[in-house]
Amino acid sequence: RINAFIEEEVQRRLQTIHHMCGDNNNISLSQSTENLKLHNGTIQRKLKYERMVCRSGRANPDDLKDPIKISIPRYVLCGQGKDEHYEFEIKITVLDETWTVFRRYSRFREMHKTLKLKYPELATIEFPPKKLFGNKDERVISERRSHLEKYLRNFFSAMLKSPSSPLHLDKVGLTLSKHTICEFSPFFKKGVFDYSSHGTG
Repeated sequence: RINAFIEEEVQRRLQTIHHMCGDNNNISLSQSTENLKLHNGTIQRKLKYERMVCRSGRANPDDLKDPIKISIPRYVLCGQGKDEHYEFEIKITVLDETWTVFRRYSRFREMHKTLKLKYPELATIEFPPKKLFGNKDERVISERRSHLEKYLRNFFSAMLKSPSSPLHLDKVGLTLSKHTICEFSPFFKKGVFDYSSHGTG
């Protein structure tokens, strides 16, 4: 269809050139043909760009096999004195969007307690227990980082499969996005719990 349109446009312009040549011999035929080639080149580039945009704007169904990737690459010590605590860096990738938030352990616990009431299936997921001693111990924190990462992966796996969850793949499918996740829980929203120098607490 596009080729037919281009061919039609070429014919129309050639006719215009012939008329112009008949009316005014000063206009060079080769110059007009050159202009036509330039114009057609622009159309081709535009169409190529539009096809590219359409392709990149459409999510790949294969992405839905593993639509949410989540990791806790590190933790940082924040605050001073009595307020000294560790915050875990959470890296979230949803299809082609990636962002990072920092959260302390108590925020994880709050989210788990709140959402467990709404989605009973989360009660079956093991949540890393609170430790009475050794909260500042590097070994304990490193272990906690690994447990929290495992918890978040199990959490999203359960929410993507749960029919009662707004993240259920049959509901959101290819429209799953950073916005969907942040609407689901402010825990994943950047700029919420804004206490630390890292932007979030």
